[in-house]
Amino acid sequence: MTDLPRSASTVIVGAGVVGAAAAFFLTERGERDVLVLERDRLGSGTTSGGLGGIRHQFVDELDVRMSQLAIAFWRTFEERTGARHDFHERGYLFIANTTEGVAQLRRPMALYERLHVPVEMLGRVEIAELVPRMRVDDLAGGRFCARDGYGDPLVALAGFAGAAQLGGARFKEGVSVEALLREGDRVTGVHTPSGDVSASRVLVAAGCWTASLCASAAIAIPIWPYRRSIMESGPLPQLASIPLVIEWESGFHFRPKDTAQRFAMPNLTADGREEKGPAGPPSAFPGEFAPLDVPPALEPWVQARAAWRHPAFADLRIVRSWSCYYEMTPDDHPIVGRVPGVSGLFLAAGFSGHGFMHAPATAELVVEEMLDGRARTLDISDLSLERFASGRRPFTAAVL
Repeated sequence: MTDLPRSASTVIVGAGVVGAAAAFFLTERGERDVLVLERDRLGSGTTSGGLGGIRHQFVDELDVRMSQLAIAFWRTFEERTGARHDFHERGYLFIANTTEGVAQLRRPMALYERLHVPVEMLGRVEIAELVPRMRVDDLAGGRFCARDGYGDPLVALAGFAGAAQLGGARFKEGVSVEALLREGDRVTGVHTPSGDVSASRVLVAAGCWTASLCASAAIAIPIWPYRRSIMESGPLPQLASIPLVIEWESGFHFRPKDTAQRFAMPNLTADGREEKGPAGPPSAFPGEFAPLDVPPALEPWVQARAAWRHPAFADLRIVRSWSCYYEMTPDDHPIVGRVPGVSGLFLAAGFSGHGFMHAPATAELVVEEMLDGRARTLDISDLSLERFASGRRPFTAAVL
């Protein structure tokens, strides 16, 4: 790679949507010497595999505030970047089969009211109005926010990357960062097969590969990969405008993609149980990278579950399926900000399935910390790597 620069003011490792968004916010702040290195193609990691959900409905205040900041950006994406990205603001509908599920959905309602997020609890009649003909006789209730919705991670990434390049950032694909370069208590750059690149700042936004890379500089990062699968149906135009629907107990999702439907589902254990998230962290990070194939048991499970939920899915035809890695942390929340004790090194990884929806907020906040010494728009100290070493537990662990 003879055209690889030998130095940059800021190197970003990872050209997923978070890395590209960070490059955009850096150039928007006037930084021109930004180099983004991607070992494969832009968006080839988790960004290429996600369902694209964007929502306010979390149970921790910082998550909701991150969503508010991000969604304000998603609504003005074209104005800010000059590129098109459609945020389909059709809502998120959580449905619960049990009274305990409804009670869990109800618990954060006071938080939503305090933060002025328009979330409402629904009964069967209101749920049936949102998704006509959907089966509701097995439901105990639901929760809905009309200002939630979904977008397209790869389209958004292209917009961020294009705007960042116009602002002076350079993107290099096919460049694997093999190690971080460190001298004492500061980072000095990165090592690639084509040589070293010196930098005064390095942002690692490498998803579930972050732990391995940071280990090269003797930094322990509790992030590991967890395989999840997505499926897409043939055309079902009668459902093209429905909300994103999530079964609270099973973790089964579906939402429109043009005239098709996309489905996300829990993993199935060897004994057939539904697994909405990993049982726990591995003994050492990053742990095992499961093959990115789609387990054969998932398609019949999806067909049966979908047919139970809506008659339009009675003869469901799956035309495409794929798997990707969630980048998990022990509390299902990302690690964002400076690395304690290593000057110039920053992290934005470990989003546990929420990276795309929060990408504009994450990028803006980590760039504030890089350039201003701290994040000013929101206090993100709870997202620091330090919380794991200190034993602080500021968040409620929840993949959904």
